[in-house]
Amino acid sequence: MNLIHLELVLEFAVILLAPAIHTYYLWKVKKVDASVIRQNVKIFSFFYVVLGATVIIGLFQTIDN
Repeated sequence: MNLIHLELVLEFAVILLAPAIHTYYLWKVKKVDASVIRQNVKIFSFFYVVLGATVIIGLFQTIDN
């Protein structure tokens, strides 16, 4: 994983922080119904899995080189 790929992964991770922080805010401060929280988790869980898979693949590529 070169530096350009690392930068893209870090930017994607920072972008994915916003929905997690917003969901936490809705859960703790606004006391929103649990169905809204579950819906947000379902929507963004795919992107977190993609991010995790990208990081794992990048680590294995870095170790092999």
